[in-house]
Amino acid sequence: MKLKLGARALFGCFALALAITGFFIWAKAEYGQPEPVAVAKTFLFRLRNGDFESAFELTTKSGYVGKTPADLRKFTQRHTCLSGRFVGSFPPQTNGNRLRRLIRGQSLDMDEVHLEFEGACLLGVRLRRISGNRWLVYYFASHAG
Repeated sequence: MKLKLGARALFGCFALALAITGFFIWAKAEYGQPEPVAVAKTFLFRLRNGDFESAFELTTKSGYVGKTPADLRKFTQRHTCLSGRFVGSFPPQTNGNRLRRLIRGQSLDMDEVHLEFEGACLLGVRLRRISGNRWLVYYFASHAG
């Protein structure tokens, strides 16, 4: 059975409206920062297991995390809460923001990301993007809500 021209036009308008709505929902959705989250989770896993040498390899090797694995061990001893589920990142970044950065010719990822984990306490992990688009931890600490 052939659709009449008016029915086809109505169907086309409906499909276009659906596609536009889907695009806006996607554009406004938060981008979950999968690479920094994976690095932070691996870093915390290694700390919990006492593997400070391997955990240190995921750091900037300076500042707040220390310049040696021994420094990292001392810093870690001040923070008893090294686990939890990822709950968010700052600054927030949406898929639309990443698309806009791509169109402008900018790097898709920001240079720094602050991640929050929630468990027995709140835990913040901050990462920096270095050359080669590699993420490294430069700060972590449990904190009050």
